[in-house]
Amino acid sequence: MIISENREKVKRKALSLINKGSSDLSKPEKKYLLEMLMGMVLTGSCNLTEISRSLKESIKIKDTLKRLGRMSCKGHYLEIANKISLNCSKAKVTDDTIIALDTGDITHQYGKSFEKLEPVYDGSQKSTQNGYWLNQISGYNPKLNETFPILLDMYSTAEEGFKSANIESLGLVERVREKVGNKGLWVMDRGYDSGEIFKYFLKNQLNFIVRMNNSRNLILQTRAHNIEKIALSINRRVQFSSKSRFGSKKVYFELNGTSYKVTLICFKDERNKKPVMWLSNGWIKSTKELKRRIRGYFKRWSVEESYRFEKQGFGIEKSIVRKFDSIKSLVGITVLSWLLLVKINEVPRLKETVLKQSRMEKTKRKHRPKFIYYRLLKGVQNLFNGIETLFRFRLKRKLKNRIKRQARKEYSLFPDYQMKNMGLEL
Repeated sequence: MIISENREKVKRKALSLINKGSSDLSKPEKKYLLEMLMGMVLTGSCNLTEISRSLKESIKIKDTLKRLGRMSCKGHYLEIANKISLNCSKAKVTDDTIIALDTGDITHQYGKSFEKLEPVYDGSQKSTQNGYWLNQISGYNPKLNETFPILLDMYSTAEEGFKSANIESLGLVERVREKVGNKGLWVMDRGYDSGEIFKYFLKNQLNFIVRMNNSRNLILQTRAHNIEKIALSINRRVQFSSKSRFGSKKVYFELNGTSYKVTLICFKDERNKKPVMWLSNGWIKSTKELKRRIRGYFKRWSVEESYRFEKQGFGIEKSIVRKFDSIKSLVGITVLSWLLLVKINEVPRLKETVLKQSRMEKTKRKHRPKFIYYRLLKGVQNLFNGIETLFRFRLKRKLKNRIKRQARKEYSLFPDYQMKNMGLEL
């Protein structure tokens, strides 16, 4: 009975998550999102056939598949998922939060019939393949050691109305800024060393740290110098760790005739033959603040792990739906699936139960995956092993009434409480 109660707790978490976007959803759309969310978590796949099988409905799998395929064609689910995610993450973002912006991809190496396929750079394969671009913003709270999704967007350069990758990225940043203001430290990689990106961040006075390319010029003592030449002249006198040191220099960044105060940070360790260069807003005097920003940049890898988790945990690249709107819908549901695991992680008792269910082969702390959501995902999957029916709202009325009568007999003392908390209407 304890196991069934924990199952119902997980399902209620999923339902409460979807209800946060209820104003934009009809009742059939709520049911679709609930089924897809739980199906994706339990199968670890975006394959509609696998999800249909996991629902364990009394009708044929092909009929369930037909219903899910029809509902997936609505392209607004990604927007609704982002709206829910942004509202959930708003309270988590503080001044110490690391907000990482990064570009990713979904590739279909051999696919030819997918809508709006365009060449994208696959970072894992170091080659150009057909697929779609992703933009993701994730947050990391150092005090809680917690990573959480904020926004995820998918676009194709063949889309109508597409202008540039910078506009797509800045559109997401603007949405986050409207919700959380100037809180947090924005962290970006070399791909965002762009005049348009710097113009937006400097104009809106956002705190940021960006890894720089060698081609940028900066103003030092009223003259323009190559950034690499300035970086090599910096005395790296501050020890960051036993194998790394860094230094900084106050310079100006000239943009459209306006000079902005920025700090150039030069970092060297054993892994990099050449020094790593970062640019951060303002003239930073405090060594403690410089170290915080450098640590924040290294936490940017949590976004890379987020992409890996979405691809491995939910099989985002293995979906075989061909319509562009359907693919966007599946991407949106991966955001909700991750959010469900975040919600489980926030409840200590439920988290402990789910982690026990994960039954990892290697139990020593050094062998555990640092990204806890892998273990939570495995735990939820094991928790729901052996169920006869995932949801009861698709059952025939006679069968549903019979289950209710049986529950009243088993829990005669508190029938109303049990009906409400056993999720018999789910």
